[in-house]
Amino acid sequence: MLRFTLRAVLVLCCFLVLSGALLLQLPLSDPPAPRPVPLAQQGRLILDNVRILDTDSGDVSPPQAIWLEEGKISRISAASIAADSVPDYQYQDGAGAFVIPGLWDSHTHSMQLSPQIHHPFFLANGVTYLRDMSGCMIEHDTFQACAADRQRWQQEAQAGQRSSPFYPQQSSFALNGGSEVPADFPAFLRLQSEADASALTAHYQGLGVNNLKTYELLSSEQYQWLSRAAARAGMTLAGHQPWQVTLNELIAGGQRSVEHGRVFLFECSAIAMTLKQQPMRAGLINADVWRQIIDSQDPALCQGKMARMAAAGLWWSPTLLTLQLGARASDAAFRQDARLAQVPWGLRQLWQADADGMMQRGQDQRGHSVHQDLLALAQQQLYQAVNLGVPIIAGTDSPDSFVFSGSGLIDELQLYVEAGLTPLQALQSATLWPAQYAGRLNSAGSVDVGKDANLVLLSANPLEDIGALRQVQGLVLAGYWYDKNDLDALQWFGTKQAASMRLNLQLAWSALRSAPFRMQFAD
Repeated sequence: MLRFTLRAVLVLCCFLVLSGALLLQLPLSDPPAPRPVPLAQQGRLILDNVRILDTDSGDVSPPQAIWLEEGKISRISAASIAADSVPDYQYQDGAGAFVIPGLWDSHTHSMQLSPQIHHPFFLANGVTYLRDMSGCMIEHDTFQACAADRQRWQQEAQAGQRSSPFYPQQSSFALNGGSEVPADFPAFLRLQSEADASALTAHYQGLGVNNLKTYELLSSEQYQWLSRAAARAGMTLAGHQPWQVTLNELIAGGQRSVEHGRVFLFECSAIAMTLKQQPMRAGLINADVWRQIIDSQDPALCQGKMARMAAAGLWWSPTLLTLQLGARASDAAFRQDARLAQVPWGLRQLWQADADGMMQRGQDQRGHSVHQDLLALAQQQLYQAVNLGVPIIAGTDSPDSFVFSGSGLIDELQLYVEAGLTPLQALQSATLWPAQYAGRLNSAGSVDVGKDANLVLLSANPLEDIGALRQVQGLVLAGYWYDKNDLDALQWFGTKQAASMRLNLQLAWSALRSAPFRMQFAD
């Protein structure tokens, strides 16, 4: 999530005040959601002359034809079908393209306006599944997307009424010890007793949520209440490792996944383990403390903890892009990325202010960039963890600072390959493995008969260069065909929305009206 600096707070406060004043005079309705382009009927489609990439073995098939019916893969046959011999099918010549299953971004945060400013870019970059790691405290929020919103979006996508990725998991709001809960919200959300934990899980089940998101400030006692209540309710826990909760406690509590690249940075350092005996507070970890954490890494300790995590089946979503921000904050090319045109003005100001803060806080006493070393160390730990059997799922934390929806997933995978993972392993972390995590191997993760027709056509082989994932030539979403022009039209739509003053005002006004956002912002 965004780390607000003082400059960012001032900029956004001014923007919100101006927006509120303007919007008192200008009531706004939601901008239109992009629809499938073109508005074709879901039915029978043949993708001919395509090479299927096996996400399990890494094998690439000779040219084949994929037959799709009613949103499913019905048949795979030899290529070179005469178009006029299949009049009941929409025919597309793949011209030798490589076909992979739709990609998963396994750590995102959706807003009410995501259909305008995020979904077009996810789809244009081949991302058809999102594991959203945020949600609402109650039935509705003006800023955050709620479970009911995400469920409606995917139902409409399945029916061809909307261009949206699918959301296999529905998450709660980040459970953070109680201080995040507005005063007039239900008291049990503050999680002050075992009974509160039971009431909280029942509340979220009623909202259609199946995952409870753990966050930084949960106490060890609160975490144990929550893990027992989640187990009784058949819900999963996934999220941050709370500051005072050990890795062993996560394993004992049945945590399904743990997020971000800091996990082993802390767990493999004796100094960090000592720090974790203190309450988290602002200023506890500065650049010099980070340097001590880096210098005190214990490889044997690290290997043991990774082995326990692997044996327990506790998944890890590294989100290395969240560490890349600090490592590249002084890089002019990074700060001027052309993709910033895809980001609304208010968010761009927060991103730039966040990068400024990283630069100011990133130098240790020796004048060295601690953030560059943190990213390099996290990459080493990722490589070691995968080799020791820790299951991973690629996530980006979109729309965190300088994390771009859709294309950011390829940025993340490139960091994995730089760390030493093979291109196949990187691809698996965004296809096969998240489908396994989500219990969806029967419908996703590979290109096989009977699976959902969510497919990506690439002009080059990503196993030779993972950057080939940027060369999307076509997309099938729930059986609907998007050619390159359609995908370009989605990107054009999203870019126009990001530049729209009306949408920027809408985004600010929706944040201002959200009590949970105001609490988080003030904190």
